[in-house]
This record gives sequence, structure tokens and C-alpha cells, in this order.
Amino acid sequence: MVVVATISFASADEVDVFAFLYQNARTNSAQLDILQHMAEARLTGAGEFYAQALRRLVSEYSNIRDVTERNAADEQAVILSALLGAERYTPAAADLWLVVDGFQAPLVRAEAIMALGRIQARAYLPQVIRVLESLNTAPTADRLSGERVAFGTIIALEKYQDSSGYLPVFFASEGWYSRRITDQARRSLPLIARDPTPFMLEIVRGPGYNIPLKFTALRTIEGAEGVSNRNKASIAVAALNEGWRTNPSDVQLRNMLAEMRLLAIDMITRYGSEEMVIYDLLERSYTDRNSTMTEKLSAVRAIAAQRTDESARRLSRFLTNLNNRRRTGVTTREDEQLVRAIIPALGHAGRPLGRPALTEVSGSNWTNAVINLANQALRDIGN
Repeated sequence: MVVVATISFASADEVDVFAFLYQNARTNSAQLDILQHMAEARLTGAGEFYAQALRRLVSEYSNIRDVTERNAADEQAVILSALLGAERYTPAAADLWLVVDGFQAPLVRAEAIMALGRIQARAYLPQVIRVLESLNTAPTADRLSGERVAFGTIIALEKYQDSSGYLPVFFASEGWYSRRITDQARRSLPLIARDPTPFMLEIVRGPGYNIPLKFTALRTIEGAEGVSNRNKASIAVAALNEGWRTNPSDVQLRNMLAEMRLLAIDMITRYGSEEMVIYDLLERSYTDRNSTMTEKLSAVRAIAAQRTDESARRLSRFLTNLNNRRRTGVTTREDEQLVRAIIPALGHAGRPLGRPALTEVSGSNWTNAVINLANQALRDIGN
């Protein structure tokens, strides 16, 4: 990649001299030498000349047969792209795209793509996005070449700062690339959009995204700085819903869904939610035969944490069912664990609706330890 500093203005005479020399140079190697001198001089205000030089290079490139001259032409394209990007010379956009589309060297393509981003060539934003989307799909035959172009595309999308570039860069951050590329993608994401909420929500809810990506989106929003608790909770609710919407046959995916549900439940516990759908989802986590004890207990805590009448209503139903089972002598070790979690949860919910089920505990043949928990929960609720 070429980095061009732009700290001194070129006089018309200086540009004219370089232009004269360049136009009269007979080989690409000679032209390259002149461009290198211009780059070293750190001139600005020469955008028109650079654009003309690139247009000429693009038109002649396919006729260059000599390997040395072809390599010199590639280096010319790199320097000209960098100089045009530094100049923010928008009229060169079409020729920069021709470089991306017509040159093979990955460093050349990458520099031209970055220049498109730097000059804010918005007409070519969809094409730039498609380049990265294509690369994200699978490793290229020459991984280094693919990574070089991907790097240039990520930088370009960072410079565009358009929300349509967010998800392709996010997928690059989780893609097949080496750490240098994925780390750059992660650094670029907040520069494209400050709030990742709508993009992560799209992944979690979108039918076109697989379970690992949905789980990654949930973890991403949980770890994101500057995202409100309300937004984090909304994605957690969506993820919990997704966690129960599908039942894959693959054991590894089922386990991943269970992990995703656990994280979503934990987030709902910590951040709270006013969405009524959470009660049905959390009850599903409590009652479903595929739920582990860890998930059942987490669901109880999450319901209690909302501290609403609906919390007390759901927990009371769970406790009443356990009381009935205890009276008929069919409780299990799992029931014992659950009742010791539900009773304090009702006390934490702090709603009078929880009193009847708690009062029934003493007459349901539970141990003294469980009865003491119920009495404490009643005191926690108060009058």
C-alpha cells in the first residue's frame, strides 16, 4: 500500500513540468520513475494530471506484454490511486473502478478500492460492497491475495461511513481471514456506525443467517460499549425467541442454541425488559424437557428480576404445581432444586400475588428447610 502525505501545494509550473516529462516518457518504467518523484515531493493540487495519467494507463494496460513493463504499470496504478485518494479527486472514480475491475495484482486493486472510499465515490459503493461480500464467502485460492483486497475494501467502507457497509465488514471480522484483517475489520466497524444494534438485530432475526452467526451477534451486542441496556435487552429477547424457534438435529448446533438462550436469559435478568413476550419465552425455558437445570434456574431468576405482577403470577403457577406434586408424593430431586429457587424468587419479585402459593407450602408436606424459605419469602413481600 502507498501512503501519501499531502503537505505542500504544487505550482502550475511544477505540475506542467512533471506532466511534460510523463507524457514524453516512452516506457512505463520511465513514467513510474516520474510518478515516484512526484509522490516524494508531496505535491497537492495535481489531481487533474493524476486522473489523466490513470486514464491513459487504463486504456493502454491490456496492450502491455513485457513483464517488467507490466509490473511498472501495476506500480503506476498503485501510486496514482493513492495520489488521487489523497487529493480527494472525485472525477477519477470511473477510472479507479476500471483499475479494480481490470487489473489482477491484489495490491493494485486494494489501493484503487481504498481511493474510491477516500474520494467518497458513492456511485461505486454497491460494487465495493459486493467485492467484500464475495471474498467473505470462502477463502481464495491464494489466501494472501484475497486478504490484500479484503483489507483495501474494509478501509474503503470505513471511509465511506455508510451503514450499508456495516454487515459485510462485520462478517469479515468473523471470517476466514488472518488476525490482521479481522482486527482491522473490528476497528473499522465503529467508524462505519456507532450503534451496532440494528445490524445485530437483523442477524439475530434474519432467516438467512445461521446459528453460529446469531450467537456471535448476541455476544457482540453484549460486549459493545455505548449501547443502551434497553437495546441490549431487545436483542436478548429476539435471541431467546430464536433459541426456541428452531430445533436442529445436529447436536453441536443444539448445544450452541442452549448457550445462546442462557446468555439471552442472563441479559434479560440484568437489563430487564418491558416486552410481555419474555414471560412465555422464559416459561418455555423453565418447562421444556430439553432445558438443562441451569437454564431452568436461570429462567426463574430472570422472571423474578422483572418484579412485576406477571412475574409473581408465573412463579406462583410454578410453585403451585410443585406443591400439588409434593402432596401426591411424586416430587423428584429436580423438583427439590426448583422449589428452593422459586420460593426466594417470589420473595424477590415482591408482589402480593405471590402470597397464596407461598402460604400453601406449609401444608404441602415440604421439609422444614423449604417451609422456612417460604416464610422468609412472605416476609420479603411484606404486608
